[in-house]
Amino acid sequence: MLTIAYLGPEHTNTHAAAQKRFGQRCKYVHAPTIEDVFHSVERRKVDYGVVPIENSLEGAVTHTLDRFIDFVDTPVKIHGEREQQIHHCLIVHRGVKTTDVRRVYSHPQALAQCREWLDRHVPRAPRLETNSTAEAVGRLFSKNMSGSIGSIMMKDYAAIGREELALQYRLKAVPIPDRRENKTRFLIIGLGNPKRGPSNKTSILFGVKDKPGALHEALLAFKRERINMTKIESRPSKRKAWEYLFFVDIEGHESEPRVRRALVALRRSTSLLRVLGSYPVAR
Repeated sequence: MLTIAYLGPEHTNTHAAAQKRFGQRCKYVHAPTIEDVFHSVERRKVDYGVVPIENSLEGAVTHTLDRFIDFVDTPVKIHGEREQQIHHCLIVHRGVKTTDVRRVYSHPQALAQCREWLDRHVPRAPRLETNSTAEAVGRLFSKNMSGSIGSIMMKDYAAIGREELALQYRLKAVPIPDRRENKTRFLIIGLGNPKRGPSNKTSILFGVKDKPGALHEALLAFKRERINMTKIESRPSKRKAWEYLFFVDIEGHESEPRVRRALVALRRSTSLLRVLGSYPVAR
């Protein structure tokens, strides 16, 4: 039986993505942080981990990108990806109207994705960040001195999360419609070499040399081999002020001749190059 670590707790979007990717015949272990998911994989406590990498509305999940930068020699590889449609709900106590809400809790990504809806429907309610949408729902109840949930309900508190969280706590879920397509992409991380699929993607991390036109020169390697670049993201290197590293996704597998040639050329024009994984494209 496979053991899967995911950014938890239960009933979050990452948990749902993990279950849809691996099915019900697995043991699922929730981890409180992205760092903990990576550690579980590196220490062989689990077979795979599932972490968010980017959202179609709010962009990159920087904690995941930075983990690859902070531990550039990690043996963890990207083994796959999963795209998940995101549906948020405003979760409140039964009988509470939207106009009664005076405080909204959720994960910062969920708050950002629902910004426009919140501006229209609860504009005066402060928005407070939590580590997860599940934790946000827990804020709708008071806690006694021992830390366990007490009997007093915080009637004017609300949370943003999946409908399943409302069902778990016997709360009301008000769907938050979004006119834009809201999808989150998740990475499947593991040890060893990923399996090759019929259609593949390669993710790389590199740094450019300190000279004019260095990034342009590096990216020419893909143009020469007619390789489509599907994503580029920059992050501070954390080693030197104003120095950046680049995350790039390209179409193709690193074992393909054209991709191999491009990576050889890229290595000559960069100060750092690491292939994070060549893996099947999400269906």
